[in-house]
Amino acid sequence: MAIYTVALSKGGSTKTTTAAEIAAELARRGRRVLAIDLDQQGNFSTRLGADDDTEVVAVASEVMTGDATVREAAVPSPSVPGVDLLVGTYDLAGLDQRPEVVTALRDQLPQVAGEWDDVVIDTPPALGLVTLAALAAADVVVAAVACETEAYDQLRRLVSFIDERVARILNPGQQVHWIVPTRYDSRRLLDRDVVEMLNKDHPGRVSSPIREAVAARDAYTSGQPVSVYAPGSGIAQDYAAALAPILDVHRVTIKTTSTN
Repeated sequence: MAIYTVALSKGGSTKTTTAAEIAAELARRGRRVLAIDLDQQGNFSTRLGADDDTEVVAVASEVMTGDATVREAAVPSPSVPGVDLLVGTYDLAGLDQRPEVVTALRDQLPQVAGEWDDVVIDTPPALGLVTLAALAAADVVVAAVACETEAYDQLRRLVSFIDERVARILNPGQQVHWIVPTRYDSRRLLDRDVVEMLNKDHPGRVSSPIREAVAARDAYTSGQPVSVYAPGSGIAQDYAAALAPILDVHRVTIKTTSTN
């Protein structure tokens, strides 16, 4: 089982869009995917088709507190076959006051490795205990960074947070493995500069950029990943190109490590 956590402490960074594309691409490859929505706004759940009519027995916050198991809470994604979902709700907001949640996913997910091949975790736009729990559980950390100065600055905060709070004890050696530049427009000097700086500061860990597109917003309204909603669109093609090396490299690495 490979666990992908998508993180950045900034709202609107396309973190959720990127997490949904990872889940959808893994499902297209025939993988059984568990998607975990840890943002109280529930945007990852919405992106994967969950709505008020979706029947759930338990939600992500209850799994985090030990009041429900992963198996009890997981529901099929209404819009992406092959993906099951732990729904995110406002109850997640109170978990940053409960230190016991930090190791919840790290401890629980190995117990369901036989039921799902991969896990994709979307995190809230804050560096609190909920995000810490997602980073502690992750095999692969992906930062979705919009081509904006503020998002670039938040990446530095994420790197420092992982170094100080995760890599020393919770998940030794943890790091940001991949950076996905998003909302990219090659006509804008700032966008080109951000991508150049990312490659300079994080060589070999920056994917090809994802263009800005209306299709991403329309797909959210339809409760679908953009590659499901508009598979022939330019942004869907961008995500396919950006995610290929991320998923291919870490599939081999994690498989090799687990068999040693």
